[in-house]
This record gives sequence, C-alpha cells and structure tokens, in this order.
Amino acid sequence: MTTQPGYNAVAPQVDLPAMEHEVLAFWRDHGTFERTLAQTDGSPRWTFYEGPPTANGMPGTHHIEARSFKDIFPRFKT
Repeated sequence: MTTQPGYNAVAPQVDLPAMEHEVLAFWRDHGTFERTLAQTDGSPRWTFYEGPPTANGMPGTHHIEARSFKDIFPRFKT
C-alpha cells in the first residue's frame, strides 16, 4: 500500500471499537479533557444552539452535515 508523504497508511479493515479505546486511553493518559477545561477557564461563554436534525422526518444523508457541525464547531471552539 502506498501513501502520500506525511500520511500514515490505513488498513482496509479497521477495528473501530479498538481505535476508539486507543483514543480514549490517550486522552485519559494525557489529561486531554481536563486540559481543555483549564484552557478555557475564565473565557467568555460560547453557546452552540442546535436541535435534532431528524425531528420532522426520516434521516437523510444531508443530516450527516448537521451532525458533523454539532461535533466539529464545539471541538474547534474548545
């Protein structure tokens, strides 16, 4: 498998639960969540108002965008 410079190869069969446990362990071991709280302590409050994107009908692929925004923007602001 070839990769572009600066990128690591990713196996075609990924064990997502195992990957999630690795990320959570990394965050726990490095105090990541606690550091985000300390980093923003005393900062102005930032609020992200949102509602359920699928409240009025069946979920569609366009809801991926809304759910991505609900995850990305708070992480960016933190």
